[in-house]
Amino acid sequence: MTETTNMKKQSHLPDTSSQLVRQRWLDLLDLSYSTRRVTHQEIEPGVNAVVVPAACRKDTNRELVEAEVRVASSHVPGMARGVRLALEHIGDFALTLPEDYRGWMGRWGKDIAAGETQVTVFVDLAYLEAALLARLWDHGVIVEFNSPLSFFRRGALTHYVNIYEAVVAMLAEGRSLADTADHLAPEILSRLQLYANAYLQISSLYTQASWQIDHDNFVITIPGSRFSLALQYWELQASAQKVLQGWQGRIERLLQQAQSNTANDFPKSFAA
Repeated sequence: MTETTNMKKQSHLPDTSSQLVRQRWLDLLDLSYSTRRVTHQEIEPGVNAVVVPAACRKDTNRELVEAEVRVASSHVPGMARGVRLALEHIGDFALTLPEDYRGWMGRWGKDIAAGETQVTVFVDLAYLEAALLARLWDHGVIVEFNSPLSFFRRGALTHYVNIYEAVVAMLAEGRSLADTADHLAPEILSRLQLYANAYLQISSLYTQASWQIDHDNFVITIPGSRFSLALQYWELQASAQKVLQGWQGRIERLLQQAQSNTANDFPKSFAA
């Protein structure tokens, strides 16, 4: 056995494929519906689910169902950064997704969306954090992993991601933690590069101003004057080109104001 293989076996990073994740979901729902009982299963390390099928909710005493849910939930491993989500309520996040569980889960997904079947998902965000750290470490990105917002810093620049929304999208689309990290990491790096390129572009255009980065702002000051301007670079996420054009207009107005103010500051005895 090679050293690389040994290292892979020892790694605790998420490595389950999305194909296997979807299959485990379908197996869990099939078992739950066939037994008409509350069921629990690990979808992948860091993700567990408890299903209460429609037939169980309709035909079983409520107190008994609640007891079975407590028993099933007790089998969920301890979580370092645990979050619990009801699959039937993830539509409340109003995310635009290419597909969701109502399609790939078949009739079971439709029952869940209708609220007839209840699915509670337990996600340990620490697994996603570890996967992102592994993918961003070599790019010099410092991770401040919080929820709902996590921050990713490279140099003086910072990008943020709503981790709750990322996890909701993962569950809806039937993706694995590894695939979710594979999707997020390039997006984070792309945003940080976008901010860096924008800063280089506008600071090169307006060299008569002094420039610095302060948290989530590009701060412009006019030497020898009291004029300054803060541009929040997170605005670039919406439409970079449009935002840059708007910024240029604001910067040019600032420069004109500073120039006008400087001219008016001359003593009248020196006026031409």
